[in-house]
Amino acid sequence: MRQRADILIAGQEDIPEIVKIEEKYIPDGWSEKGFSDWLKNKNTVIFKAVEDGEIIGFVNGSWVLDEAELLNIAVVEKSRRKGVAAMLLEALEKFLREENAGKIFLEVREQNHVAISFYEKNGFEKNGLRKNYYSNPRDNGVLMMKKIKTGE
Repeated sequence: MRQRADILIAGQEDIPEIVKIEEKYIPDGWSEKGFSDWLKNKNTVIFKAVEDGEIIGFVNGSWVLDEAELLNIAVVEKSRRKGVAAMLLEALEKFLREENAGKIFLEVREQNHVAISFYEKNGFEKNGLRKNYYSNPRDNGVLMMKKIKTGE
């Protein structure tokens, strides 16, 4: 069952709600100041998923020249496995293609099998490993990449 949500570009005013999601679902996540400072960079974007006026998920990314990075994606528990993360990823990919990015890179905890499966299902491939990349808890970082433009 696909959930109905509006996918919109987030602004500074959305950061407090996004940080609440980040704090709950992403260990050692970003602070409000971290998001706020990061969003001031012209090569960054945050998309939010909104249902009934409430932010239920977000994804943020950045790009330099023809390469992009997916930094965080999170969806509140009650809205998981309903297509919200896929809608957020789709919006980010479309936006990054328009910014001429040909590839998206990301790192994910090696023990986060659900996330790795999600990324693989959405066209990402494993392309490296960073030993002990994460702390709290300590974990390796799996590097993944997806081509988002043909001919890249």
